[in-house]
Amino acid sequence: MILLADSGSTKTDWVLVDNNRKNTTISTQGFNPFFYSSIEITEEINSFFPDSKTNNLVQEIFFYGAGCSSDAMKEIIIKGLQPVFKNASITVMSDLLGAARALFFNKTGIAVILGTGSSTCLYDGKSIIQTIKSLGYVFGDEGGGDHIGRLFITKFLNDSLPKDITKKFNDRFNLSKDQILRKIYSEPMPNNFLASFCEFIAENKSVAEIEHIINQSFSLLFENHISKYPDYKNQKIRVTGTIGHIFETQLTCIANQYECKIDQIIQKPISKLLDYHLNKYE
Repeated sequence: MILLADSGSTKTDWVLVDNNRKNTTISTQGFNPFFYSSIEITEEINSFFPDSKTNNLVQEIFFYGAGCSSDAMKEIIIKGLQPVFKNASITVMSDLLGAARALFFNKTGIAVILGTGSSTCLYDGKSIIQTIKSLGYVFGDEGGGDHIGRLFITKFLNDSLPKDITKKFNDRFNLSKDQILRKIYSEPMPNNFLASFCEFIAENKSVAEIEHIINQSFSLLFENHISKYPDYKNQKIRVTGTIGHIFETQLTCIANQYECKIDQIIQKPISKLLDYHLNKYE
């Protein structure tokens, strides 16, 4: 059996494939090693994969994860998975490599993840050959849900939103400004908290002020990241992630302003990652 995982900061998509290529899918919380210890990962994984007999049949695990770019972070994931899948060979890779493989297989182009956060890379069909460093939800993540959420919440805190949007927001979330600040500065996973407002933002994206926020975030994505890659206007650009999916119209419009063409946007890469591994494009 082979187990594949695509893990963001918010959610992990898993697919278990048996020897007859029949697959079972499951969705769990995200396991970013910056926020979880190995022990915490083991405890959580045990609750989602309780069948030890099946777990012991897993021979290979390919885990693509947010935060899994360094050996130290990869080791946290490996030590978290090993007690559950005792007989498996575990390979941990970055979510960005997973996105590039899912979007391009063995072709070249610029891969973009737009989920809770954002990241980009130039992919040559085998490896990531260049990245523009993502600075996280405080200083970066342009185009990601936490960045769009941060721009929106900043306007809310500054009383800069239209009155009808402010009322809708208060009716929906019932959060005081002090509560928002406490969640951002004093509670775990502030990036997830900021990104959680994107559903509301999407529902109101036809409002000019809201559309401006979305466009501002995507413009910064192109200005600070996409445009830094060589010959970017002639590169194929492909996007994966929920934010790219729900704001496809705005994202495509900003790409056109930068004389770029996005020729593919997929919400989840897991099924294409499965194709990649089963058909051995590597």
